[in-house]
Amino acid sequence: MSNHPIMRKLHLLLLLLILAQACTKTETSYYPAATKNLVIISDNTPSSDIIVGIMGAVHAAYPQVHIDYFNAKSFDVYEGSYLLYLTVENYPAGTYIAGIVEPGAQSKRIIYLANNETVLAPDNMLSTRIFDAWPKTSCIFVNNPAVLGGSQADSLPVSEFYKRAILSMLSGLPVTSFGSPCSDPETFPVQHPVISGDTVKGEILFTDNFGNCITNIPKILTADIAVGTLMNCRVDTSHLTITMGLTYSSVNMGENVCFVNGSQRLQLSVNYGNFSTKYNAAASSKVFLIK
Repeated sequence: MSNHPIMRKLHLLLLLLILAQACTKTETSYYPAATKNLVIISDNTPSSDIIVGIMGAVHAAYPQVHIDYFNAKSFDVYEGSYLLYLTVENYPAGTYIAGIVEPGAQSKRIIYLANNETVLAPDNMLSTRIFDAWPKTSCIFVNNPAVLGGSQADSLPVSEFYKRAILSMLSGLPVTSFGSPCSDPETFPVQHPVISGDTVKGEILFTDNFGNCITNIPKILTADIAVGTLMNCRVDTSHLTITMGLTYSSVNMGENVCFVNGSQRLQLSVNYGNFSTKYNAAASSKVFLIK
């Protein structure tokens, strides 16, 4: 090696460039691009044996699958139905979705395509809002032993059923190969937001952690109701009065208030209180607001 000062500097610069290139890694070097996306919606906690077992099996069989998990309220298929709908509406085409909200764990399970996404779920009304949004959806019962490791569907524990069904789903099998047609899946009645005479009709989509009830009634249906208007309201069988406001503080503490929230839908609340508990209101409760 030459001892010329310029050559020594050039060699040193070259060495530094090589070291810098070797030490520099992009994010994708550590996290390979996922070839498939799986979303799990369940009232089982992420640390439960069923969810850990599913995730472990998926990572072992399909290391590059990216998994998102959303926790649903325990045993609440009505609110779970809205969460399942939101996932189908917002995730990109080609996403695989497993809805696992099964009170009693005795439901038959179905698989179908909606909005170019594959959905696996129990046949217990959990898919209601998807079928309402995409009414031409065709369902298949998951009862083909070939997609369940050779076992009959009703012979498998719920954890093992979903593990095997999800792995078959991720393999890219067409939904028609999962079993027999389901011509009449279980659903609950949906009240679409409408104005009928002087009454605004809708229903509750979900309740938040503070007991506020978010309805499916859009801003446009209440645009002509002035702030401060006191109205009669019925939520299922509960009759009450409620004030149209702008925020919680539009009324005194403990009083009922409704207003258009950040999602541009009508919210039913009690200022410093819990509307859901006070009026036994929950997801799918029907709302009738008399202007």
